[in-house]
Amino acid sequence: MRKTLHCTACGAALSVPLNILSGKDPAVPSLEMLDAKPITPAGTGFKSYEPIERSFSATSALLEFVPQYWVNPDDLTDAVRITKNMRRLNGCCGLDGCDGPNQLCSCGAEIGTLRTDCWTPRVFIPVPTLTEWREEELR
Repeated sequence: MRKTLHCTACGAALSVPLNILSGKDPAVPSLEMLDAKPITPAGTGFKSYEPIERSFSATSALLEFVPQYWVNPDDLTDAVRITKNMRRLNGCCGLDGCDGPNQLCSCGAEIGTLRTDCWTPRVFIPVPTLTEWREEELR
Protein backbone atom coordinates (compact mmCIF):
# COMPACT_ATOMS: atom_id res chain seq x y z
CA MET A 1 0.00 0.00 0.00
CA ARG A 2 1.40 3.37 -1.00
CA LYS A 3 1.21 6.33 1.36
CA THR A 4 1.41 10.08 0.99
CA LEU A 5 2.73 12.47 3.64
CA HIS A 6 0.33 15.29 4.61
CA CYS A 7 0.46 18.40 6.78
CA THR A 8 -1.80 18.00 9.82
CA ALA A 9 -2.42 21.77 9.96
CA CYS A 10 -3.93 22.18 6.49
CA GLY A 11 -4.03 18.72 4.89
CA ALA A 12 -1.69 19.58 1.99
CA ALA A 13 0.12 16.66 0.35
CA LEU A 14 3.83 17.01 1.15
CA SER A 15 5.06 13.99 -0.82
CA VAL A 16 4.16 11.97 -3.85
CA PRO A 17 2.73 8.50 -3.07
CA LEU A 18 5.51 6.33 -1.63
CA ASN A 19 6.14 2.68 -0.91
CA ILE A 20 7.15 2.67 2.77
CA LEU A 21 9.70 0.07 3.84
CA SER A 22 10.11 -0.83 7.51
CA GLY A 23 13.35 -1.15 9.41
CA LYS A 24 11.73 -4.04 11.31
CA ASP A 25 11.15 -6.10 8.16
CA PRO A 26 13.98 -8.66 7.86
CA ALA A 27 13.43 -8.80 4.09
CA VAL A 28 14.39 -5.12 3.73
CA PRO A 29 18.13 -4.70 3.14
CA SER A 30 20.01 -2.25 5.33
CA LEU A 31 20.34 1.22 3.88
CA GLU A 32 23.61 2.92 3.00
CA MET A 33 24.31 6.31 4.55
CA LEU A 34 26.50 7.97 1.94
CA ASP A 35 27.48 11.62 1.95
CA ALA A 36 25.47 13.73 -0.52
CA LYS A 37 23.46 10.69 -1.74
CA PRO A 38 19.78 9.94 -1.03
CA ILE A 39 19.16 7.24 1.60
CA THR A 40 16.19 5.87 -0.34
CA PRO A 41 15.49 5.75 -4.07
CA ALA A 42 12.78 7.99 -5.47
CA GLY A 43 9.31 6.59 -4.78
CA THR A 44 10.39 4.81 -1.59
CA GLY A 45 10.29 5.95 2.03
CA PHE A 46 11.78 4.19 5.05
CA LYS A 47 10.42 3.88 8.58
CA SER A 48 13.46 3.71 10.86
CA TYR A 49 13.53 2.57 14.45
CA GLU A 50 17.01 4.03 14.88
CA PRO A 51 17.44 7.82 14.84
CA ILE A 52 19.54 9.38 12.12
CA GLU A 53 21.37 11.35 14.80
CA ARG A 54 22.43 10.56 18.38
CA SER A 55 23.76 12.73 21.16
CA PHE A 56 26.09 11.42 23.79
CA SER A 57 25.52 14.34 26.14
CA ALA A 58 22.73 15.15 28.58
CA THR A 59 20.84 17.01 25.83
CA SER A 60 19.17 14.94 23.11
CA ALA A 61 19.89 15.73 19.47
CA LEU A 62 16.99 17.33 17.60
CA LEU A 63 16.65 14.30 15.31
CA GLU A 64 17.03 11.73 18.08
CA PHE A 65 13.49 10.34 18.06
CA VAL A 66 11.95 7.11 16.82
CA PRO A 67 10.27 5.96 14.83
CA GLN A 68 11.27 8.39 12.13
CA TYR A 69 10.60 8.38 8.43
CA TRP A 70 13.29 9.00 5.84
CA VAL A 71 12.06 10.45 2.54
CA ASN A 72 14.01 11.14 -0.62
CA PRO A 73 14.00 14.95 -1.10
CA ASP A 74 13.04 14.43 -4.76
CA ASP A 75 9.69 13.00 -3.56
CA LEU A 76 8.55 16.23 -1.88
CA THR A 77 5.82 18.32 -3.48
CA ASP A 78 5.78 22.04 -4.21
CA ALA A 79 3.86 22.54 -0.92
CA VAL A 80 7.20 22.12 0.92
CA ARG A 81 9.20 25.32 1.28
CA ILE A 82 12.41 26.37 2.98
CA THR A 83 12.18 28.31 6.25
CA LYS A 84 13.17 31.95 6.50
CA ASN A 85 14.67 31.31 9.94
CA MET A 86 18.36 31.83 9.15
CA ARG A 87 19.48 29.97 12.31
CA ARG A 88 18.14 26.75 10.76
CA LEU A 89 19.84 27.14 7.39
CA ASN A 90 23.37 26.16 8.36
CA GLY A 91 25.58 23.97 6.25
CA CYS A 92 28.61 23.93 4.03
CA CYS A 93 27.30 23.05 0.57
CA GLY A 94 23.66 22.54 1.50
CA LEU A 95 21.50 22.20 4.61
CA ASP A 96 23.01 20.19 7.48
CA GLY A 97 19.69 19.90 9.36
CA CYS A 98 21.33 20.17 12.78
CA ASP A 99 19.42 23.20 14.03
CA GLY A 100 15.77 22.21 13.90
CA PRO A 101 13.10 21.95 11.25
CA ASN A 102 14.10 23.88 8.14
CA GLN A 103 11.14 23.04 5.89
CA LEU A 104 7.66 24.54 6.02
CA CYS A 105 4.33 23.62 4.53
CA SER A 106 2.84 26.32 2.30
CA CYS A 107 0.50 27.07 5.24
CA GLY A 108 3.52 27.99 7.41
CA ALA A 109 3.69 24.87 9.64
CA GLU A 110 7.22 23.60 10.38
CA ILE A 111 6.89 20.12 8.89
CA GLY A 112 10.39 18.67 8.81
CA THR A 113 14.12 18.74 8.42
CA LEU A 114 15.93 18.54 5.10
CA ARG A 115 19.57 17.40 5.03
CA THR A 116 21.41 18.10 1.78
CA ASP A 117 24.93 18.98 2.86
CA CYS A 118 28.09 17.44 1.41
CA TRP A 119 28.75 15.50 4.66
CA THR A 120 25.18 14.24 5.23
CA PRO A 121 22.99 11.83 3.31
CA ARG A 122 20.23 13.57 1.31
CA VAL A 123 17.05 13.02 3.30
CA PHE A 124 13.87 14.70 4.51
CA ILE A 125 12.69 13.75 8.02
CA PRO A 126 9.13 14.85 8.83
CA VAL A 127 8.08 16.14 12.25
CA PRO A 128 5.79 13.33 13.48
CA THR A 129 3.40 15.60 15.39
CA LEU A 130 2.86 17.97 12.44
CA THR A 131 2.59 15.43 9.63
CA GLU A 132 0.62 12.27 8.96
CA TRP A 133 0.72 9.42 6.47
CA ARG A 134 -2.40 8.64 4.47
CA GLU A 135 -2.92 5.50 2.45
CA GLU A 136 -3.40 6.04 -1.24
CA GLU A 137 -7.01 5.63 -2.25
CA LEU A 138 -7.70 2.86 -4.74
CA ARG A 139 -9.31 4.01 -7.95
